[in-house]
Amino acid sequence: MTSRLKIALLSAAISGVVLVAFGWVAGLLISRQKLESVDTEIRSLGVRHPGWIANRGNYQRLDEALEFIFGEAHQNQVILLVKDAGAAVLHTSAGWPQELEPAKLDCQLETDTNAVTVGVSAGAGAGLGRGRGGMGRGLGPGGGGGQVTFTKVPKFQTVITSRGEWRLGMLGTADTTLVIGLNYAAPRAELNRIRNAFLLALPLALALVGLGGWVVAGRALHPLTTIAATAERITARGLDQRIPDSGESPEASRVVQVLNRMMDRLEASFRQATRFSADASHELKTPLTVMQGELENALQLAAPGSPEQQLFSNLIEETQRLKTITRSLLLLAQADAGQLKLVLEPVDWSAELDAMIEDARVLAAAARLQVEVDLPPHLRVEADRTLLQTALFNLLSNAIKYNELDGKISIRLHVMANQTVFSIGNTGPGIPEADRPKIFDRFFRGDRGNSPAVDGLGLGLSLAREIVRAHGGELSLQESRPGWTVFSVTLPTEMTPV
Repeated sequence: MTSRLKIALLSAAISGVVLVAFGWVAGLLISRQKLESVDTEIRSLGVRHPGWIANRGNYQRLDEALEFIFGEAHQNQVILLVKDAGAAVLHTSAGWPQELEPAKLDCQLETDTNAVTVGVSAGAGAGLGRGRGGMGRGLGPGGGGGQVTFTKVPKFQTVITSRGEWRLGMLGTADTTLVIGLNYAAPRAELNRIRNAFLLALPLALALVGLGGWVVAGRALHPLTTIAATAERITARGLDQRIPDSGESPEASRVVQVLNRMMDRLEASFRQATRFSADASHELKTPLTVMQGELENALQLAAPGSPEQQLFSNLIEETQRLKTITRSLLLLAQADAGQLKLVLEPVDWSAELDAMIEDARVLAAAARLQVEVDLPPHLRVEADRTLLQTALFNLLSNAIKYNELDGKISIRLHVMANQTVFSIGNTGPGIPEADRPKIFDRFFRGDRGNSPAVDGLGLGLSLAREIVRAHGGELSLQESRPGWTVFSVTLPTEMTPV
């Protein structure tokens, strides 16, 4: 998962948590506000129509008063219950739900120190207000004047019946408790609509937040993309590459400046090391050549079979070894600096390989190695003859040295599209998996297995690869397993039969 996608998903997740928490809190507040609004309406009904409990004995007229005040649909909107001080039911309205047993209602109210006294007009026959919150002289059944004092602290609760959800308010005087219930269907429906609208809008909001996070992350990570693209172009031959500073943010600019300064130091150090290797290798060529000449002269003057002759012979071998190392290091230094000069000419690669294979057969005969060859005749290529011979000889030499008695070497050259592929395989212990990433490192020499006498510098494969790359090709380990190892050389040069 990319960092950009992670940022977008994290933005959506965090926003989702915040929105859900906000929606939950907002839902609680709205629900509470709705309940308080209904409770206020219940209080208002009790205060505006005190006649409901003012005159005992006239409760049979309450339904008529409700119908007059609220219309014929009052049974679905308002229900009433009146109890005396002993909790005996004095009256229940016609619309009171049967499953809501009055005896089970907790109508015990605490005394209110701020009691409200409501006047009742004398001779009032019925309430004159209209609607739940009518502001007229809404009175219940009359029969005489007087006052009603609500001496108890009102209590409210929500109950659910088969006819719907009701909000009950309990208002009490010294000797009577009035229970007013309002249908909670309309407020509940409104709350459900708000909830559903929020749930429908939530995915869209999260998608927009995720999209915004994707866009913002893309802009924020754009400098990293530029840095990565530039870093991929930086090689030993392209150390002059630098990361452009887009100036999109101070932080990104700071990183770009630090990386550019680091690459300046790396380039300077690499150039210095390359120049030292090239200069040292070049300066060693002359004294080594002089030493080899002097030793060869001394070898000719030494008595045959004498210790001096053996000593001079060993010194000549070591001098030749030093010359080989010096030449290899010089070629590698030139390749690192991009200054490996190729003298290109038409080369009959088939003939060159055939000649080298004849020499390899002589070396392979000592280990009784079988050499299998598949070479199309007369394939030409534009190449540096000397350097290409060096690369191929290193591969043939390794195939012989890291082989086994009575083993096999397979050499194959074929043309594929506009590429030519040279592959060489040999029997042997194979290359351990842990050593495979390091086989092209300079001076690396892996486990020689059961061949302690195998000689080498650890430069052959790295030098061969640099030569092949200088020709625009690639040298790679194609296969390695116990008993069989294959290296392949691929050149993009178009080769045609003569």
